[in-house]
Amino acid sequence: MKASKYNRRKFLGAASVGAGGLLINPFIANGSTPEWTANDEYALDPGVIYLNTGTLGPCRRETMEATKKYWEELESMPLKFYGRWGAESLAEKTRNTAATFFGCDVSEVMITSSTTVGMNAIAQGLRLKAGDRVIATDQEHGGGILCWNYYQKYHGVIVDVVKIPPGENDAEAILNRISSAITKETKAISVSHVFSSTGLRMPIDRISSLARSRGIVCVVDGAQAAGAIKVNLKELGCHAYAMSGHKWLMGPKGTGILYISDDAKDLVRPMQFEESHNTYSDGNGVVNQAAILGLGKAIEYLQSVGMAKIEEHNTALRTRAYQQLLNIKDLMIMSPATGPLSSPMIAVQLPDRLDKNAISQMLLEKYKVSIRPTHKQWFNGIRFSLHIFNTEKEVDFAVKAVKELVA
Repeated sequence: MKASKYNRRKFLGAASVGAGGLLINPFIANGSTPEWTANDEYALDPGVIYLNTGTLGPCRRETMEATKKYWEELESMPLKFYGRWGAESLAEKTRNTAATFFGCDVSEVMITSSTTVGMNAIAQGLRLKAGDRVIATDQEHGGGILCWNYYQKYHGVIVDVVKIPPGENDAEAILNRISSAITKETKAISVSHVFSSTGLRMPIDRISSLARSRGIVCVVDGAQAAGAIKVNLKELGCHAYAMSGHKWLMGPKGTGILYISDDAKDLVRPMQFEESHNTYSDGNGVVNQAAILGLGKAIEYLQSVGMAKIEEHNTALRTRAYQQLLNIKDLMIMSPATGPLSSPMIAVQLPDRLDKNAISQMLLEKYKVSIRPTHKQWFNGIRFSLHIFNTEKEVDFAVKAVKELVA
């Protein structure tokens, strides 16, 4: 496999900490472009500024090459990767890598194909009955709320929706709203770790403590957190956590990870993992082995760089973007100020005279900046997702482009 030109050492050396804790790139300061901004590690179209990891993250070339290699080996002798011929041991490598990365035991980790599939597995595995209640927020992604709505529609489960107004970035208010919604019939609290609407980072450790104190299962949709910020599942304290491999982890599309804590295994028993939590089982059937192995490769890269360094970088870019967006007239920032409730995602509300879909399209066509519009059920806005491969120069250009379109 061809060695990557832009490696962990160059990433760590590309930025230094300046005044106020921001990462200041010395190459940008003197007007030249540092080699790590060339994005040769990725297959992104030349010249595109990709600020859309919250939708789909780009695989690194090294991950793509590894996945392709595994696929070619599989097709050269399919039985080589089947059952006792090697599939289980290879898939377990990815499970072990994920367990180490997320601070839990491998027995608590399962491989899925997406966050949505993981959430569905949790909902099915809880075995709720008519009259049982689930608390969720009105900021949940469609893939994280559909499972509960399904059980409400067909099985008589009641979903209590807690309103979290966009822009109300207050941890105490959120906790009070959730606590007030609890009844004696509440069996689960299901929330996102990071809202896909605004990038608000929920106080999951405190929500988990609240749930546990009341004998309630705490379920977390981690699609917008895993790979973007540090996620230590034992420190968070939740019972179940579902995540995507193809967003901030930058793994192959159609991969995911599901965590069910040891103390919740009798409470949450998904059908597909009833036999075992191994990737290959009678409950799972044949899986995309090459993509799963590629996911392991993607996580290994993040692990080699270190999530503390990645989160520091992402936070610095986020702060830079936030401060510049504050100065654009007619824009309203819906995300928290930089701090414990912030994440590498920023959403801004556009004035009513502008259409979010049209603005997003114009940003791509005119400026080659990929920023997605907010989901249809929320406000008229656009969303920035800032990750390890993005640079200060890209942030500055993207904000300037938004300013020109809004003016």
